[in-house]
Amino acid sequence: MAAGNYQGAYSADKVIMVVGGLTLSGGDDGDFVAAEYAEDRATPKVGADGEVGISVNPSKLGTITFTFSASSNANDQLSDLVAMDSTFGFRGSIPISVVDLSGRSVITATKSWLQTAPAITFGKEIGSREWVFGCADLSLFAGGNN
Repeated sequence: MAAGNYQGAYSADKVIMVVGGLTLSGGDDGDFVAAEYAEDRATPKVGADGEVGISVNPSKLGTITFTFSASSNANDQLSDLVAMDSTFGFRGSIPISVVDLSGRSVITATKSWLQTAPAITFGKEIGSREWVFGCADLSLFAGGNN
């Protein structure tokens, strides 16, 4: 790339997180959303003569992890959502979307569930709460910024 080419600007406050219809804010300092597939998208197989073939994995299983400041209202919202999910049995049907409005990255899933509840810790400083959602139909688009 030639020197001086503008690659766009990123702004954390332009990342919109919606879980179960709730718009969340209060992401912790550092990475506050992480999404990944559970398995490789393809697996290579090398033959005795060095020829290579790949098997494509159609699985969309993955996780979306949200990390919020321990003081964030998002923790209350997610605790309420999980309690409702447990009470009414909506297991596996929580929709999630994460959109970077300062760019083109998008994370979505319509069939999600709380996989790991956050550990609750207390210390001298405000800590964080990590919520891990399992997804049956994770879709990732890793775009650049505007």
